[in-house]
Amino acid sequence: MSNINNSILFTSLATGTTIMGVVRVDNLPLIQRYKSGTGQFVPNFEAIAENERPVVYPYLSDTRNGSVLIPSIVTFKYNSIVLTFDANGLCTNSGMTGAFKKITHAATISGRTYNIPAIRVMKNLVPYSSYDNDLITISGSVERQGRQLNFADLNKEVIIEESTGSQHDCIVTNNKGSQLLTANDSVVETATLYKDGVAVSDYSSYTFRWVKVLPSGDVIMSGSERTKTIVPSDVDSKLKLRCDIMSGGEVIASGFDEITDFSDPFDLLLPITGHPGTQFDEDGQSATVTPKVVERSSQAAQSGWAFTFYTKNNAGADFVLTGKSAASFAGTSAQITKEDVDRALQGLYLQCQASKS
Repeated sequence: MSNINNSILFTSLATGTTIMGVVRVDNLPLIQRYKSGTGQFVPNFEAIAENERPVVYPYLSDTRNGSVLIPSIVTFKYNSIVLTFDANGLCTNSGMTGAFKKITHAATISGRTYNIPAIRVMKNLVPYSSYDNDLITISGSVERQGRQLNFADLNKEVIIEESTGSQHDCIVTNNKGSQLLTANDSVVETATLYKDGVAVSDYSSYTFRWVKVLPSGDVIMSGSERTKTIVPSDVDSKLKLRCDIMSGGEVIASGFDEITDFSDPFDLLLPITGHPGTQFDEDGQSATVTPKVVERSSQAAQSGWAFTFYTKNNAGADFVLTGKSAASFAGTSAQITKEDVDRALQGLYLQCQASKS
């Protein structure tokens, strides 16, 4: 049996080109903690050198061959508010003046440098958060063969938490832009541990557990080192990978990455109809996801594949859609409503697996 996996993390299908997009963050992660009743934040973004502060940008690629696409038009939003900038690139929105800076970021992907529109965090984000998690959303378009192809609602959560002592965070990065291009290719994943916003230098007391996060459940991989090599046989078109960092037998932090195998001859697309993108802002809104398998090189639709959907809430727990009896179900489409997203703690994660005997 052949399997292909995907999750609802990309949109835009036009004129034979499908754009896959994620939001990437370089330097420090988008996590900030505060001590209640004080102005103390960890890490303190404003006390860090500007070139070390978090940089947020869209990483777009053509699903046919993995080539990196540079957006020609980009809109950044913070909690659904469109960010505006002055001639120096600094944010001009009321109440958020100077909180972000629009820049051109030199991003390294698969050993090459690409100049991509981005925003840099300039101030501490806790004061803008109402002391709960926030959302950065990126949309825009890419010019292909004289036409503008849109991408929408690429999201990245800003984690805001009250400090309760020493805090740990894990960031997983790799050396090749999260993509495998040939059958003999490999990606080296590396986990970095942050303690109170500062990268740990001594890993001698920690062990690492690498896990495939599959729609059907977690699969623990071999090895307990800080790095993990991923090859095409590990990936069914797309793989969500998690690293659990452990101390004294307990998980103290987890980080994620998603790898795409562009050497796989088939790809699973998740087009959305009925709603422009994946973000809802009014009651009664809904979107229908209708998966299809295509040949990667030609984008020609393929027949004979069966689809199974898996749904989880914003905390990663199994979630049952309205009208369904379980968190997994077979079908040709899945309908997502704002009411279900709200019930799923304002974040609903849809995964799909295509299978063919």
